[in-house]
Amino acid sequence: MPTHALYAAKPIASHTVPWTYEHAATQTTTRPATLADYDAVNQLHNRSSLASRFARYQSARRDLRFAEWSHLTNPDRASSWVSHPRHSPHDVVATMNLVRTTDSSTAELGLLIEDGWQGRGLGTALAAQARATARNLGCSSLVIVTGADNVRMLKIMRGLGATPARTGGTTLAFSLPVA
Repeated sequence: MPTHALYAAKPIASHTVPWTYEHAATQTTTRPATLADYDAVNQLHNRSSLASRFARYQSARRDLRFAEWSHLTNPDRASSWVSHPRHSPHDVVATMNLVRTTDSSTAELGLLIEDGWQGRGLGTALAAQARATARNLGCSSLVIVTGADNVRMLKIMRGLGATPARTGGTTLAFSLPVA
């Protein structure tokens, strides 16, 4: 992973902030992720193109190790959600993670959306929901790291008023105020 957030020392919250979100345009449900979603999340990774995985991780990752997924679903460290079609709750088509960084007022947002589900507004809806959730967790900003050629994420970030915090090579980092 390109950032220190996954292994940050400070917990994101003493408990999760559970929410379930229905996205009408895609007929999907987003719910809190659990350890039991590990296989479905890795199936999502396998179905996602190299370009989508690279845009998310800035590497060609094919899957997550169990220890990483365990960290991402540990309410003392992170908050994670999975999205699935309403009629098919075991078919994960997107995952979203909020992980506290070493700056306790900032969380890093990570999104991976299966290629066939991109461009329908799900990413924008998830990013907006993450922003509201981060606010409820006491964060003042979100950091989003993405590839400079990730047109969809760049559009989402601009639409939410995010500003580039730094650039480096083929990677951009955005800072998104949550207040």
